[in-house]
Amino acid sequence: MKTGKRLCVLLLIVSMLLLNGCWNYQEIEKFSMVSGFAIDRGTEGHKYHFTFEFLDLSGSNPGSKLLETEGDTVFDGIRNAISKSQKKLTFSECKVVVISKDLASEGITPLLDFVSRDAEPRLTLVPMISEEKTAGEILQQKPVTDHLICLEIDQMLAQNVASLSKTPRVKLYQANNMLAGEGTSLVLPSIKVAEQQTATTVELAGTAIFKKDKLIGFLDADQSQLFLFIKNQIKGGLLLTSPDSDGRNITLEIEESGTKITPILTQNPPAVKIDIKTVCALGENQTAKKHIPTERIKDVEKSAKSGLETSVSNLIKTAQKQYKCDIFGFGNLIYQNDPQLWEQDKAKWDEIFTAMDIAVTADIKINNTARVGD
Repeated sequence: MKTGKRLCVLLLIVSMLLLNGCWNYQEIEKFSMVSGFAIDRGTEGHKYHFTFEFLDLSGSNPGSKLLETEGDTVFDGIRNAISKSQKKLTFSECKVVVISKDLASEGITPLLDFVSRDAEPRLTLVPMISEEKTAGEILQQKPVTDHLICLEIDQMLAQNVASLSKTPRVKLYQANNMLAGEGTSLVLPSIKVAEQQTATTVELAGTAIFKKDKLIGFLDADQSQLFLFIKNQIKGGLLLTSPDSDGRNITLEIEESGTKITPILTQNPPAVKIDIKTVCALGENQTAKKHIPTERIKDVEKSAKSGLETSVSNLIKTAQKQYKCDIFGFGNLIYQNDPQLWEQDKAKWDEIFTAMDIAVTADIKINNTARVGD
């Protein structure tokens, strides 16, 4: 009996030693929690200019504050913030990094190195490209629904993926994988300032296109939706189609969509076949024909199918002729299916990509008209 009591006491002592709470706990009041930051070209003799947004916990109403610093590296700029703030910046809750387009055109790899290496920033944060003159002015805009503009941007990206599908949400680890991978070019979400009646705010603009790690152009929101169709990343959104010659629209709400890409490796150069299958509900009818019988549904499906095939094909031609850049990952498909062929072709892949034959077929089904009379 005494042995059992002694054993229990010993276990309790060991537990107290091992279960001692957070070993690296630190007071939150000593830190400024960064929600996001922007990187621009330096203005005071340094290479880079930084704008940090952080949560101010002083006072009864927590809110956003901005801090600007300069540095010759990202780490240098962050550390230099100590000279302007009594609190150390912490990046465990950092959601976005906004990069100016002129810096991105020179190469984005050095700008992502620190956030990829350091223990504080999460690999799920989102790098973005500003379509404005600077990246800092994005953070200077007032949020519409939140205290922090960077948190609002992150939430806008999440909602866009679920309900609009017109801007890709690329996390840091995914960007690193694209930069280091085979046969696909980097793409990142882009953002701009939006004018409203009484103020300005921010708006997701579309997609930034890179060749290796250098920015070479942008896709607008509508082009970005077509890009996401090809990448099989459509989660929701709308399709507009005009089945009649008067140009009046019917709006289809996408319920589900899937894309299958098949590489054809027996041809020289290789070819690609893209099959898109999308199920929609009829969300709005602005045509002169208000009644929608079965044969009318077939006409709408046919019109939407034709429009999607043409638009996707035109986007691919733009990537081939204007950007000469495989943003779709066709080269990666060849790498996965025939590594030996990829080894032969990868040195001249941009040239091969521009000459590829790419066939697009779409299948649009309307399963719901939302009206009893139709």
